[in-house]
Amino acid sequence: MSKSDRSASVDEMIKRAECGDPVAQCTLAFYYIEGRGVKKDPAQAAVWYERAAAQENAAAQYNLGDLYLRGSGVQRDVTKAIELFSKAAENGDHDAAFCVGLIYDRADGVEQDLACAFQWYKRAAENGSARAQYDLAVMYREGRGTEADQELAQHWFAQAAQNGVSRAQMELE
Repeated sequence: MSKSDRSASVDEMIKRAECGDPVAQCTLAFYYIEGRGVKKDPAQAAVWYERAAAQENAAAQYNLGDLYLRGSGVQRDVTKAIELFSKAAENGDHDAAFCVGLIYDRADGVEQDLACAFQWYKRAAENGSARAQYDLAVMYREGRGTEADQELAQHWFAQAAQNGVSRAQMELE
C-alpha cells in the first residue's frame, strides 16, 4: 500500500469514526497505538477507545481497560481498568474476564482476592479462554481461592492443553 493510499485509508477511517462508527473508532485508536498512518499517540488512542467503549464495543472496552491498567495515554487507574474489563466481559470478550481474574490473583493495584480471581478465571475458562483454563487448573490443584480438587484441575489442564497451552500439556505428563 502506497503512502497516499495509506493516507486515504486513514482519512476514511477518521471520517467514519467522527460519524460515530464504533468499529472505525476502535480501528482508529489502534492506528494511534501502533503509529499506522498517524503519529503514535496513546492519549489520542484512549480518546477513540473511550468513544467506542461508550457504545458497548467490547474490543474498545478491553483495549481502554488495558491502557488504564498500564497507564499508557491515561493516568493508571486499576479500578477503571477493572470496570472496563468487566464491561467487555459482559459484552462477550472472555479474555477481559481473564484479565480481571489476573488483577485480583496478582494483587495488581488492588488487594489480593483469590476467591474473586477464581470466579473470574472460571467465567473466562468456561467460555473458552485457554489462559484462564490453565490458571483455573492451577487454582484447583493448589486450593487457591477454592477447595483443592485434583480431578477438576486435571480437567482444566486438559482443556487448556487442547487449546494450545504447552504448560498445561506438561502438567498432564
